[in-house]
Amino acid sequence: MKLSNLFTTCTAMALLPAMAAQSDEYHVVVLQALTGPAAFIGTAVADGMRLAEQHINEQGLLGEGNTLKVTYADDATDRTQTMTLIARYANDPSILGILGPTSGAVAIAGASSGNQYEMPVVTTTNTPEVLEQGPWSFILTQPPEITIPYLVDYAADVAGAKECAVIGIRDIEAYVALQKQFEKLMMDKGVKITTVEQVGGTDSDFSSVATKIATSQQDCVFVSASASQGANIIVQLRQAGLDPATPVFGHNAFASPEFLDRGGAGVEGVTFIADWVPGGYDDFTTAFATEFRERFGHEADNWNAVGYGGMLVMANALKSMEEPSREALRDQLGKTSEVRVAAGQGSYSVDEKRYPHVGMNVLTVQDGAFVQAPR
Repeated sequence: MKLSNLFTTCTAMALLPAMAAQSDEYHVVVLQALTGPAAFIGTAVADGMRLAEQHINEQGLLGEGNTLKVTYADDATDRTQTMTLIARYANDPSILGILGPTSGAVAIAGASSGNQYEMPVVTTTNTPEVLEQGPWSFILTQPPEITIPYLVDYAADVAGAKECAVIGIRDIEAYVALQKQFEKLMMDKGVKITTVEQVGGTDSDFSSVATKIATSQQDCVFVSASASQGANIIVQLRQAGLDPATPVFGHNAFASPEFLDRGGAGVEGVTFIADWVPGGYDDFTTAFATEFRERFGHEADNWNAVGYGGMLVMANALKSMEEPSREALRDQLGKTSEVRVAAGQGSYSVDEKRYPHVGMNVLTVQDGAFVQAPR
């Protein structure tokens, strides 16, 4: 069955009946990292949103006669460019909201600008500090306190980890938060953190850290880094002589083809959390995977699925407004409940703290591909 048919039956139920009699064009901006360090996430998120935009308009999911207009722009993982673009879009009264920016490295600045101009911004990052900037800013992906328990439960209860070494990026706030949450929850389960090593977000030579950990005693290593940098760290750990039997864990930044491309055989067996189960797991998600492949010529990845869901969440909020306005959109985004998406476990809601809930999956690298981790 095509996703367009499933989309009508599954997602339209989450979109409330239109209240306005006139036809409207709802204009939003997708502001993602199409270039720069976070482009491995931003370009994929944008492609997922493009497919969702197509389906929303094909199926008339904003109500009879209503259409979705999307402007795509590049935040370049750059604070100045992000803030300049948000100011520009805020001065365009036709634009109701912004999906972006991408990375935690620029999201807080973007959220601050969104609140300054009273423009709803749904940042792709999971950094709770975005929410602290004010009521106009949201996070699309779940914060560490929601996602990391899935990984900790697997590492401690399934893999049986007792002593774990940690490598983290000291200067990227989102990765620091994920690392600290992992450390805390592992210790809560009685797992000893044997060492914590910090590296820079632009470093590439990890030989010293890799040698230190490879020659130490632990039965678990956790790496909090981007896909490419994380793969590089793990490859250097293997080259330094890390016991092949030692499980290596990571977070959902690893759920990108770039992780496999950079790491090759060196990342075989790495286990991590992800929003997307490759290929899908039910009619809705497998149809999404099929239609994504048909449009873009490659398999959907984690961030494609996240982006697709993000646009559906935006459409739900747009549809739910009694009258189109930025304030109404802000209010409806905060009321998001049980929107059908392809990521996580399929149902997206926002709680009273504006934290999103959609669930996570645990994957591993097997024969050069992402598969669900064995239980």
